[in-house]
Parts: sequence; C-alpha cells; structure tokens
Amino acid sequence: MDGLPDGFADTLARVIEPAHRDAAAEIIEAATMLDDVGLRRFLRLFAARVRASSSPVRADELRSFLQQAAL
Repeated sequence: MDGLPDGFADTLARVIEPAHRDAAAEIIEAATMLDDVGLRRFLRLFAARVRASSSPVRADELRSFLQQAAL
C-alpha cells in the first residue's frame, strides 16, 4: 500500500461523532496494533457500519468493532 489517500483524515472526521473524535482516534490507533486479519476485520466492520447508516459513528461502536476484530 502506498499510504492513505489525500483527504482521508477529513473524510474520517465526517463519519465520526464530533464529541467522540478523541476516543475514536485512540480506538483506531489500537486497531492498527492488531495483526493483518484483525485489522482487516475491524476495517470491514467499520466500513459496513458507515454504509449502513448516515448517522455519525460513536466511540462505543468502534470499541465493539475492535473487540470483535480481536477475537
């Protein structure tokens, strides 16, 4: 992978509940510590959630995805 696309942080910020951004950043950082399979699982769960609903993603949802991905 060559890196993240331009504007990725702005795009990510648009889908995260503003009051949950700091916690979300910590959870996403923790997800990067997963092995490849776990990270892929986390990202798929996150992407599916974004596709399923236009409401902002909350930190508790991301925490749940991280827990599921770590199994």
